Amino acid sequence: MVACAAAFAGLVTALASQSAARAQDALHFDGEYGLYVGVTDFGLNVRWITETPGVGELAVIVDGEQIARLETLPGQSHSANVESTAAEVTLLYGSRGGDLHRTVIVRDPPAEPELEIEGVQQVYMLGDVHGQFDRVVTLLRNARLIDADLQWTGGESHLALLGDIFDRGNDVTRVLWLLYRLEREASAAGGAVHVVLGNHELMVMASDLRYVAGKEDMIAQTHGLRYGEMFDPGKSVLGRWLARRPGLMRMEDLLLAHGGVSPQYVEYDLREYQDSLRSFIDEELFTHWNDQAFLDTYGEDAEPGEFFADSAGIVRRYEFFFGGASVMWYRDFVRTDTLSAFLDQVLENFDSNVHVVGHTPVKTISEFYEGRLIAADLEDAATEMLHMERREDGGWNRYRIPLIGEPTPLSPPHSEEP
Repeated sequence: MVACAAAFAGLVTALASQSAARAQDALHFDGEYGLYVGVTDFGLNVRWITETPGVGELAVIVDGEQIARLETLPGQSHSANVESTAAEVTLLYGSRGGDLHRTVIVRDPPAEPELEIEGVQQVYMLGDVHGQFDRVVTLLRNARLIDADLQWTGGESHLALLGDIFDRGNDVTRVLWLLYRLEREASAAGGAVHVVLGNHELMVMASDLRYVAGKEDMIAQTHGLRYGEMFDPGKSVLGRWLARRPGLMRMEDLLLAHGGVSPQYVEYDLREYQDSLRSFIDEELFTHWNDQAFLDTYGEDAEPGEFFADSAGIVRRYEFFFGGASVMWYRDFVRTDTLSAFLDQVLENFDSNVHVVGHTPVKTISEFYEGRLIAADLEDAATEMLHMERREDGGWNRYRIPLIGEPTPLSPPHSEEP
């Protein structure tokens, strides 16, 4: 354990030096910054990191009663198994004698997300946030969606994240745990938090780790896991939750996607697309895209050593998840100004008036095609948030919410039909 603590401290020092060189904030690993929770047949496997070496402590609460209090060997990386299959479990974890962090775990998330939502008056949307926890919190506070304690105060408002929470930034894990909790708090208040899957969510769950920040990767290494395992769609709490998020959804007349609906998917309906997404994620293939030995023998009737036993199936799934026309990767709406007729077809097919997307970076949240498309992925991640406010005429007032200061109109009022 001493050697492990020394190695951890050395890695922290090295990463902190890199961060200082980039003028970034100090690195955090404690609490939900470095929390992993896996689902087992008998309960949960909980792994956490403490700021200083010492005995770890984990208390487990079910229905208001403490059912277990566990201690770990001294160190900074801690692991304990919780023997409870209760639907909801509260974890209190940290160092013995210190303040304990609190995280509520829902063992089985809802099987199907809501894909068509009506009766929404206030919608807040964030493009690609890429692990920028502090900025996300600042934006949510400035929009009065959360308070100083990071609790939901948005009432019946809806908050949607348009994918790419993962990669590049240092605090992906912390952002995910925040959203995981806010989803339940918003629902209890009559509002909602929606996470739309982006290409980087799929990449990480499929173990394509090219863009993972060093600090995030170190969390997994400290826990003895590969980074993709932290978000395994079958075994981790966050992975199981993410695997059930939508890839495409409609809120009132707003069609939300990470990249955008391409010609390859314009004839899908929302349920058909989601069923394909969920079915493909649930397949064993999904987490083995970088496993050549697995791909070589993939297919229901494959024989050992048979090359690409189901090559057509592999290609179809690859294009669905990672192809340039994938809903998670499509960029043409933002990169060109020649797709007005096709955008109209998309909006008509999905019974929408505005398509809101991320994925393709813009300097500031911007409108295209006379306001029928809004791009919300920023070159400087999580520095603005889009606010759509329903008007009596059925259109939307549109605002940019900055990190500091008052919202500003995105454009003059539009006259969309309800």
